[in-house]
Formats: sequence, C-alpha cells, structure tokens
Amino acid sequence: MRTILLVVCLGLAPMTVSAQAQMQGRGPNPPLYAPLPATPDQLLRQGMDRLTGFLIGAVNPTPAALVTFLDHQVAPYFDFEYMARWAAGSLYRRLTPEQNQRLAQKLRHLFLDALARNLGTFARPLPRIDIFPARPGRSGNEATVDARVITDGGLMVQLEFRFYWSEHGWKIYDVSANGASAVAFYRGYFSTLIRRHGPEAALR
Repeated sequence: MRTILLVVCLGLAPMTVSAQAQMQGRGPNPPLYAPLPATPDQLLRQGMDRLTGFLIGAVNPTPAALVTFLDHQVAPYFDFEYMARWAAGSLYRRLTPEQNQRLAQKLRHLFLDALARNLGTFARPLPRIDIFPARPGRSGNEATVDARVITDGGLMVQLEFRFYWSEHGWKIYDVSANGASAVAFYRGYFSTLIRRHGPEAALR
C-alpha cells in the first residue's frame, strides 16, 4: 500500500514545457507558438523527479510539510469532483451543488491524508519506477499511462493512471493498482458509510 500511494502522487507536481516552436523567415525575432502541452507520461516522469527530490531532501518530513507538498503539488492534478461523482453514484444526483462540493472535499481529504500518512513512513531505498508511453483511452480526449513499481525487496506493482483532457489541461480521474480502482474503492467506502449512518455522514 505504501508503494502504491507513493507512486499515485509521483506525476502530479506542476510542470512546465520548455520547448517552443519558432516561426521561420519572419525577421530576427520571430513570434513564438504557444508552448506544446505535456503528454500524461511526461507529467508522471517530471513529477517523479520532483517528489523524489522532496523525499530525499526531507529525510524525515513532518506531517505538516507532507500535507503542504501534497496540497500544492498533487491535488491540482486530480479531478476530485469527477471522482466524487462516480464514487457517490446515485446519491450525487440527489445532492445540492453545495453538498456535492462538500462530498468532493471529503474525498480529497481522505485521499491526501492517506498519501501523507504513508509517505511519512515510506522506507528507503525508494522503489524503481518505470513509466510507459501514454496510450489512447476510451474516447478521443482520454489517455492511459501504465507504470511499474519495483521495490528493493522485489515486490512489483502494476499501476494505471487514467487522464482526460480538460480546459485546464490533463487531469487524473482514476488510478488503478494491480487492477484495483481508486474510484471503485471510494464508491464502496461511501456506500457503506451512507448505509450505516445516512447521507449526511458522507459530507462531514
């Protein structure tokens, strides 16, 4: 589980694209095209470098430092509203917009809290992570990136990151580890919570 949670956030730090194409034959200072958007696998690779640097630089990071890092570098690359919509199922359609926002914040808190706890106790050496080229997803605006994690003890975990292209760039809307979907996990979690304690329990 620690390996899975570590790699979930490897590719989620903000990144920039330095390569820009120039128009040719238009004077000494030709205008530039807009920067090319990074592919999902490039996001994962660059995020891995940033997270690894953070973990190496902070040998024993405090919980507050981990939460700050995740909140700024990881959370913006997930679509927690999408994840909450699918995790809540039919309940989502019955809630008000304000309640749906609370539900998304609840899922965000659960997800990031789990990441912070597990990153804080992750053992050295860090695992080897192989990230493969993005492949088309189920529709034209989706992509999937496969990753393979190999720990120092030889444990191997297969990960699948599912992205969609939004007006804000690529967003992750689900992650699977050895075939187990995060969205499916939270769907079961919220279903049990609501069945035992009522809908309001999912919003607190």
